[in-house]
Amino acid sequence: MITDTISRESARRFYDWLGARHDQAEMYESRVKQRALELLALEPGQWVLNVGVGTGKELRQIQTAVAPSGAAYGTDLSPVMLDLARTRAAGPLCRADAVRLPFADASFDRLFSSYVLDLLPLADLPDLLADFKRVLRPGGRLALVALTEGMTPVSRAIVDMWKLAYAISPVACGGCRPLQLAALVCQAGFVQVKREAVVQFGVPSEVVVATH
Repeated sequence: MITDTISRESARRFYDWLGARHDQAEMYESRVKQRALELLALEPGQWVLNVGVGTGKELRQIQTAVAPSGAAYGTDLSPVMLDLARTRAAGPLCRADAVRLPFADASFDRLFSSYVLDLLPLADLPDLLADFKRVLRPGGRLALVALTEGMTPVSRAIVDMWKLAYAISPVACGGCRPLQLAALVCQAGFVQVKREAVVQFGVPSEVVVATH
């Protein structure tokens, strides 16, 4: 497993540059993100945190699912992504590092984060998951989506090529590299951990759902 990645500042610059073009990734990300939202079991009245809102498409879905009495908050490191998200979702948004969330303990019933953990150094993930657990209420649920290792001949070949490209230029890959998160989520003290893999256009992703 690749342990290191690009710096926070490099990630911020990359996603500021990417902007609305990030939506093009839906061709290989949309199915796994929709599955994650299904497994999150959103209901009206819940308070939900979306860590890494990107262009705001999932945040808008979350807001609709928890309306009228719930609330959906979003964070991102990229000011450009936050500006794009504001055009699609009306909920509270703030710039924040995923490892240091600016929210009180036990603030949320649900937490959703897609293609964020695969941008961070492996050494940071235990602290990040501990902070995710901190802001979730007891019995709360999280859903994490990340690029993962290949499971089919095509997906394994694509991941092998991605790793070669990553070795040459992690920045060109947006700092994103394949992870396997279930064990880390268990080690963070979450329970009822469930992992599903989804391959879309040959790109393998995983969704890991767990309960506080």
